[in-house]
Amino acid sequence: MTTILLAYAPSATSEAALEFAVAEARLREASLLVLASERHADPRKARGVKDHRPLAERLAETGLDVELRTVARRAQPADDILAAIEEKGAELVVIGMRRRTSIGKLVLGSVSQRVLKESRVPVVMVKPRSFDPADRF
Repeated sequence: MTTILLAYAPSATSEAALEFAVAEARLREASLLVLASERHADPRKARGVKDHRPLAERLAETGLDVELRTVARRAQPADDILAAIEEKGAELVVIGMRRRTSIGKLVLGSVSQRVLKESRVPVVMVKPRSFDPADRF
């Protein structure tokens, strides 16, 4: 069975990526592997998340074959994503994309940029339908 990997941290960008990944998994009749950062375990504190129920509950309602993994906070979260691609044989990666200033990119780097460059499989970067200036740093 095809596996789609979704990198998720509660935000408007990840909500858009979640919506896309679920639709794509249904279209491809694929399973969904969701990597969620433990530092973002409480969606009630996240900006841009309208549904504050636990992610596991929301994913269960999709009817898809879903594996939810909570990953420890690390200096390089791209390592977790790239390792999971290999481990599960994912055929597609879905990541939310947020806008950053030039300084933000320089100082913080970009997880999505690294995954895009180093992934052996296609990567879809999803933007939210509307841009919240508070999502930019």
